[in-house]
Amino acid sequence: MHKKEEYINKIMESLKIQFDEKKERISIDEYFDSDFKSSELCIIEESFLEEPKNPAKRKNINTEELKNKKIILIVDDKINGNIFDKFLEYEIIGIFRKKRLMYEFEELGKFEKLLKEYIRKMNYDLKVEGNKIYKYIPYKNLRNWKFFPNTENIYKFYEENKYVSIFLDPAMKDFSRKLREIIKDFNNTKEKYKKELNDMEEKIKGKSIKNLDKELSKYDRKIFLPSLLIEGETGTGKTLIAEIISNAISNSIYKFSLSNISKNLIDSELFGTREGAYTDAKDRKGKILSNIGKCIFLDEIAEIPEDVQTKLLLYLDDFRIRPEGLDGSPLLAPAFIISATNKNLKKEINNGNFREDLYYRFKYKIKIPSLKERREDLRFLINFILLNPYINYYDNENDTYLIEKISLEAIEKLENYDYPGNFRELEGILKNAVNLASSENLNIILEKHIVY
Repeated sequence: MHKKEEYINKIMESLKIQFDEKKERISIDEYFDSDFKSSELCIIEESFLEEPKNPAKRKNINTEELKNKKIILIVDDKINGNIFDKFLEYEIIGIFRKKRLMYEFEELGKFEKLLKEYIRKMNYDLKVEGNKIYKYIPYKNLRNWKFFPNTENIYKFYEENKYVSIFLDPAMKDFSRKLREIIKDFNNTKEKYKKELNDMEEKIKGKSIKNLDKELSKYDRKIFLPSLLIEGETGTGKTLIAEIISNAISNSIYKFSLSNISKNLIDSELFGTREGAYTDAKDRKGKILSNIGKCIFLDEIAEIPEDVQTKLLLYLDDFRIRPEGLDGSPLLAPAFIISATNKNLKKEINNGNFREDLYYRFKYKIKIPSLKERREDLRFLINFILLNPYINYYDNENDTYLIEKISLEAIEKLENYDYPGNFRELEGILKNAVNLASSENLNIILEKHIVY
């Protein structure tokens, strides 16, 4: 690697500091050299791969020899489309723009990260010391990494703050900003109607649905509560989002999975029934009436039949329920409706399986990014999960974790997986890795312990 350019010198100085701080015995200078033939990795400019008008300018460098080396390619300002043909000829492991390397910290940081990982791989081969052969394993110490909860009771912290990864993960910045806005609206609305909601909740206690007509009919004030539709793949944390909102407004939450109940029972389960509505029908309040003023989490909203979709649409219009067999006016029963689905509702709408007007009736819609979209800081999530005492046993008395470290090779293996099960799957993989490593009496997770 040639140390001619100013940005190369900057990176060299930065890497020296980082390796020294971590007490890694790596001599940076010996990795940067202008001797092309002895180099495994070459940093070259785009023009170098083009056919030169004057071959002598290439000095003694043979482009055929480049095909046996790893290449970091430097382009002037824009990436020329023709450069992609070079990927068929050369092993190009990175492309960077020269102008941005001179003034943009993000571009320089990515370049530095690539070099740092390559140098570590070269440096941590087998070592010989006396009559022993060993391999130094580069690792991350869990406590001295990206995140560590500064608290005396780590168990309590993870019980009460299991959602913190959403707000601290840089890749979730836009999502968490929108979520804060939603929570603020839920909170303000709760305070606005607090008196009425508490009063209605008291009125329905211990009463059957047939005795509630008069109790609830006197509330003629219109009450509109915000509603939310959460979209996201399996394992992204949709239930967790609903719990975050419920906890933020000091409210209890009723969770109702629509995929675990027969479709012909969903109507009565949600909206209730009056005696005589059908054979053997009894008075039932239903989940909404039983949870006035509370959060109701309707999981797998795409599973409800069309007639119930219509009733839910009407409910979100005026927050009045229409139990099966009800005579007279519908009953005011306002609740905070939070629904979720792992299906693509736009496709379901196009296929005629979900009402478009119901989709747009939810005041808020929010999509949780998949883990594939959160690769920017997957290492933070790895760190966060491995500090969870329910995944990695923590001995409070001795202030020690069962597993204290994770190797860089294990981290890289985790970064090269797509996680169809998302955050939940990542948790499962790391929990299994902890068990495998501890069964070998190790306090470090190695690459072999990562199984997916």
